[in-house]
Amino acid sequence: MRKLTKIRSESIFISRFFDVHLPDRCATIGESPVLRSFRMWGPLMRDLLRWLVVGLVILAAKEAFADRYIDGVPIPDDAAVIAADPPAGFSAAWVGRWGGELKHILIVERIKDGGTADVVFAWGDAPQLGIKRGWDRPNARIDGNTLTLTGSNYSATYRRSASWVEASYERGPLNRRAELTRMSFATLLAPDMTFAAAGESIMIDSGLLENGQPIRLQVVISKPEGAGPFPLLVFNHASTGKGTNCESFKLVTFDRGFAKIFVNKGYLVAFPQRRGRGKSDGLYDEGFYADRTLGYTCEPERALAGADRALVDIEAAVAALRRRQDVKNERVLMAGTSRGGALSIAYAGMHPNDVAGVINFVGGWITEDCGLAARQINSTLLARGAAFQRSTLWLYGLHDRFYSLGHSGQNFAVFRSAGGKGVFLPFDMDGNGHEVITEPAKWRSDVKHYLDEIDASGGK
Repeated sequence: MRKLTKIRSESIFISRFFDVHLPDRCATIGESPVLRSFRMWGPLMRDLLRWLVVGLVILAAKEAFADRYIDGVPIPDDAAVIAADPPAGFSAAWVGRWGGELKHILIVERIKDGGTADVVFAWGDAPQLGIKRGWDRPNARIDGNTLTLTGSNYSATYRRSASWVEASYERGPLNRRAELTRMSFATLLAPDMTFAAAGESIMIDSGLLENGQPIRLQVVISKPEGAGPFPLLVFNHASTGKGTNCESFKLVTFDRGFAKIFVNKGYLVAFPQRRGRGKSDGLYDEGFYADRTLGYTCEPERALAGADRALVDIEAAVAALRRRQDVKNERVLMAGTSRGGALSIAYAGMHPNDVAGVINFVGGWITEDCGLAARQINSTLLARGAAFQRSTLWLYGLHDRFYSLGHSGQNFAVFRSAGGKGVFLPFDMDGNGHEVITEPAKWRSDVKHYLDEIDASGGK
């Protein structure tokens, strides 16, 4: 409405301006050749000039209310997300790519009574498909965890699961699918927001079998723009606390802030979800009691068997990722947090010739609630990394509710005594020391120095 009002008011002004200042085509004027020429061409010139000025005003109005662009995808300048009360699951911005290629943004602006919603459906350029960027505000309806859009000649369906949405698009015979990640509207508008850092979810064939059935693993990927190839960083996720909440097994683990840091350094960053985690196939079975309702076990044999199972999944994911055309044929940088950090250290010891380095955030397998068994389990797993004869980086925090700094320091000492190489850096965390990864300002310079060392030694 704002644009229409402005343009209409200017049009009235222009019409009145020309009515006053240009001769009326019926006015009586002396019949000199010049005036006869003016009588012949004047009306045409007046109309041309009028439309020229109208066009300029329209262009000026469009410029005044121009679309804003999110990494090349336009959204209307008045787009906004009005949080629902009570909070509703779809209220946010959702970002992904149709068919893994065409950039797409869905903004759920407002959820109304009766299940309808105000949304913005936006897309980027795809010259290879003959698609030009644009946006639309189609009709939208929400039914539980499903949002359905109906445009003038297309329809789209979004099914929400935790922090991800599975989307499908139809226009005549054309069908496309996408995985969208949730982000706040403020994050969407951030100057450095890119689709590369937003992440793309894929399913890979792991080559593993479970009960005779092939297993696919979900991997969330962030990478720089372009075809690559890029150096590969594999980030391994943590546990789910005590292992007693089966709903948390299906949460997709992906750290957008961490990914952005390394994408900006030129890495393709992959977050594999191990069996039974996120959308990956199979059973999540990483060291539970025989009665799984009791959660993660303190029994060393069962706990370490669970770690072995996780390492098999990581091996399968890394092998599949290294076959990608956009991944460089060189050593892989491993990283992870909590259980993922310990697994990254152990993996490097098992594959010393395939790993460039390891960044271990607060790594451990079982909490100190298990007493002496925790020391046995954690030190045994981490000592496996000693066969990796390159430097590793261990980043830990004070006030860790799972692993005290003394406990983790003893694990590092066992690793070193077994022949491992690395640097152990403690950080004074104001809150939870287990969340070191969430405060990059504390460790960014140390990681940069570590990566410089890898490059200097020809580690890649």
